[in-house]
Amino acid sequence: MMPKQILTLSIVALLMGGCSLSPELSIPKSEFPERYEALSSASSSASLMQWWKAYGDEKLSALIEEALANNYDLQSSMANISLARATLSSATSNRYPSLDAEGSGRKYRSSADTFNSTSHNTYNNFGLSAVLSYELDLWGKYKETEASAKSSLIATYAAKETVKIALIASVAEGYFTLISLNEQLDVVKETIVAREEGLKRYAVQYKAGSITKATLLQEEAELRSAQINKDSLEQSIVTQQSALAVLVGKSPKEIAEFAKTSLPRVLPNDIVVPSNLPSELLQNRPDIKQAEENLKAANANIGVARAAYFPSISLSGVLGYESTQLSNLVSSRSAMHNFGGSVASPLFNMGKTSSSVESAKANKEIAEISYAQTVQKAFQESYDALNTRHILITKLEHQKAYLDSMSQVFVLSKRQYEAGYGDYLALLDAKRNYLSAQLALIQVKQELLSSGVSLYKALGGGFDKEHFKEETSAL
Repeated sequence: MMPKQILTLSIVALLMGGCSLSPELSIPKSEFPERYEALSSASSSASLMQWWKAYGDEKLSALIEEALANNYDLQSSMANISLARATLSSATSNRYPSLDAEGSGRKYRSSADTFNSTSHNTYNNFGLSAVLSYELDLWGKYKETEASAKSSLIATYAAKETVKIALIASVAEGYFTLISLNEQLDVVKETIVAREEGLKRYAVQYKAGSITKATLLQEEAELRSAQINKDSLEQSIVTQQSALAVLVGKSPKEIAEFAKTSLPRVLPNDIVVPSNLPSELLQNRPDIKQAEENLKAANANIGVARAAYFPSISLSGVLGYESTQLSNLVSSRSAMHNFGGSVASPLFNMGKTSSSVESAKANKEIAEISYAQTVQKAFQESYDALNTRHILITKLEHQKAYLDSMSQVFVLSKRQYEAGYGDYLALLDAKRNYLSAQLALIQVKQELLSSGVSLYKALGGGFDKEHFKEETSAL
């Protein structure tokens, strides 16, 4: 009969437990503009999920896949998920009874110098039992602990997605930067050749006395400046290759070989961003989800802290055998059981419980502020990226027009020189100006590509909300 009573009381305790002492949570609402006015009139765009594929560059896609498989930061975030999952499992187990099997064997020899004892007594004691213990969760302490752990686990999933999005954006931007640096290097090398030809012409004129030494030195300084620019670009290429190697999980030597043999020499065209982007796109950002779950966890922890004000009620029971003879241990005569409970209530702890509650409330307030800041940051990053793109799109058009003008000047100068009535130094100047305009155009194109990467990152591009729901729905 007693085992049935233990089971019945345990089931009743499970049904009774779980009232909540945490405050009702209301997620702060932030007002967003109804839509963001992008500056492209196009009606289509790349999917937010795999936006980088819109560039049509298989090498970029392959690098991103390698980064997702090998990056240490992403692996660390996945390890954090495992840790949070173990914490949730531990918190969940505390809500249910524990059943332990215990076995013991002891040999006793009593003292002969105690009350009513004049000789030593020696005997054995063997035991085999199942021990049931359970603390009733009347105040929801373990329920709220589990809720907090669950929210923390979902937050770590969101944190992993944030790392993933940042990683994808960093690889794409690093890839474009490396192409841009190599493209600029090609132009600078061509500029150096033109400068060297010009310096030879100026040296002849100086010897003939038709120009001053200052003019010659100025031309020489221009050549040295171009050579310094070349050195800086080569150094930047090495640094960028090393940074990309860390992101992708390869050695700098492997990336250097990739840059030498497989890297495109010309930047791709910018992808199209649709006009009138809805503000709901910000909901794609996993850092907002992470901040929301952290707020839920902090709110649940208030209930955990408040539960310490109230008594804790524990039930325990033992069912098994006890005998002085090992051979008789599992006989009916050796059967034993007991059942009982205990109540522990706080009386005086120097304000420890109150301090814990106040600390939990402060952590919730911090989480609320963090959530509001995250939402505000999401809007700011998206807004800034769109405005930056607006400026850069206009700047690119102006730069193209300027390059076109410099191209026409160069072509006319070349025709005049070939016709026999143009000056060769004027032709070299026209060519240098044309190359300089090319260099500036490359830099603006890279800036525009980077702004596109920043925009998709700001909008949570790469975050699969449906897959995220599937991963976390079973929690």
